[in-house]
Amino acid sequence: MRKCSLFAAVLLLSALFPLVAHAQPQMEAHYFIPEYYPTVEEAVGRLKNIQPMLMGGEDGILRSVEVDRFGIRFFWTVGQATIIPFDTLSRMRIFHNTTFEGPCPWFVAAKVSEEVDQPFVRTTTKDVSQNLYSIIASLTAAAGHPLELAGNLGGSSDNPTEKDVKNAGLKKKTGVVVNLVEIGSPAEKAGMKTGDIILSANGHVVESYEKFGEEIWPSLVSSDRFALEIMRKGKKQTLTVRLPSAEELPVPPKSLTFGQASSAQGEERAPKLGFVLRNLTMQEKGLLKGRTGAVILEIKPGGLAEAMKMQPGDIILFCNGKAVPSAEGLSPLLAEGENNFLLLRDGKELTVGINTVTANY
Repeated sequence: MRKCSLFAAVLLLSALFPLVAHAQPQMEAHYFIPEYYPTVEEAVGRLKNIQPMLMGGEDGILRSVEVDRFGIRFFWTVGQATIIPFDTLSRMRIFHNTTFEGPCPWFVAAKVSEEVDQPFVRTTTKDVSQNLYSIIASLTAAAGHPLELAGNLGGSSDNPTEKDVKNAGLKKKTGVVVNLVEIGSPAEKAGMKTGDIILSANGHVVESYEKFGEEIWPSLVSSDRFALEIMRKGKKQTLTVRLPSAEELPVPPKSLTFGQASSAQGEERAPKLGFVLRNLTMQEKGLLKGRTGAVILEIKPGGLAEAMKMQPGDIILFCNGKAVPSAEGLSPLLAEGENNFLLLRDGKELTVGINTVTANY
């Protein structure tokens, strides 16, 4: 049976993950959108940290990971490989098998093609799944293929069957039936439930899945709110749906690009300044009230930053008198010789000067 994603604008006419098509009642889908895109360096570093918490589909333990601008490849001890090509990756979802008692009951599933089985990686917890989702989203953006997050309502639908029509209390086939609602999604917050049949959207009659996807949904994606009339167990209801605004979605920085191919297993040369940066979260942006910056994620042992007692969590606001726009935007501001940083630490500003002959970190 064809299973289609209703609520991602770029997937309206695409088949849903086979993992969902064969899902049992104990399989839950969880809505997730990253707060920000990690830098490539941060993403690879985070990937190293969570490797012990990942598992393959056949219970294989992770042996190694390779990352480059073409994709990410997980190699498992059972001889299996999970390959996610960035150029065809269009959607990811997080699932939880609530009755599975073994290790790694969580899944991050990727939609890459209609013709092949969709790759997925098992994880130990929801937090690890969200971390892996953010890592892959960042790396595919760095490769020039950012995921389309706008219009993601968090669910899937299809043309209704005779059974769907009967259960909803309709006399004839019409509309589209909701067959998946992600936990925490805009769809769930609007009150949508599995089995609902959508009859109209903002007053436009929904005659079929195809018509909804081609003629109606594109106009809804551009709205921050819209109304869906549904039929549920013989009763019509109107649900008000709110999609995330553009300000709530992470924007991949233009400078988020790959240099040399990265490996989550390989040795790294310690940076001269000796720190790893990440971009601000939405909460941190709110606290800064319009100011920009970059957060120190890690201090490298033996680096100049460690010598000057810079700390993880410090926010670099200015470098050499110029505002730091993002983690990726610091390098162009560095100078040969002395570099002066204005930091924010525990709500207080302080200045740190570092003498260096390099413009890299």
